[in-house]
Amino acid sequence: MRQVQINRLEMYQTTLDYLDAHNAVWSAVPIIGKYKNALSTIVTSIKTAAAEQADARVFIGKSLSALKKTIAAKMDILDDMLEAYAVDTDNAELTQQANNSKSDYFGLPNEDFEIKVKQVIGLLETHLQAMADYGMSEEQLKDVKGDYDQFLTSRGKPRSYQVASRVATQDIEALFREGVAATEKLDRVMKRYKRADANFYNGYVAARRVVDN
Repeated sequence: MRQVQINRLEMYQTTLDYLDAHNAVWSAVPIIGKYKNALSTIVTSIKTAAAEQADARVFIGKSLSALKKTIAAKMDILDDMLEAYAVDTDNAELTQQANNSKSDYFGLPNEDFEIKVKQVIGLLETHLQAMADYGMSEEQLKDVKGDYDQFLTSRGKPRSYQVASRVATQDIEALFREGVAATEKLDRVMKRYKRADANFYNGYVAARRVVDN
């Protein structure tokens, strides 16, 4: 993978991380979630395709801590949905199991982190259909499963989920073209916040900036 592609991939991930961190601002606009999930699928597919290229391993494996932090942030959001569902259904045991923060995940030793993430993913899968009204989707699970598998791969372990994607077998150039289209769609719908929430919008624009290394 060329440096220009690595820079763009980092931008895609920064954009996704920014939207995850500000979920409360845009979550009431379903089309943003749709385009975000599409970009997330593309990012996972690029990482999968890049893993087959020797020169990409430096990028993918350069920071296990950064990947762990990304997973912890995503699990924090999913845990919040699971906890809300558990409380509403008076499921005390599930409420306790879902009471995890980003720091709770990230602070675990890697072995315990792997066990905890897989356990909660299992709970989310069990209650997936019932949680549809809480914003839970199969795409979100596939997204975090893809990152989790990459974490295992970086640790020299076999993948747990082998997440399939319709674009996984396409070449990297085609995937980046899809990424451009996905981010342009996001850009168009995000303009609604240009005046309504200038701080949020400016943060999004900053996240979308490609940093040349």
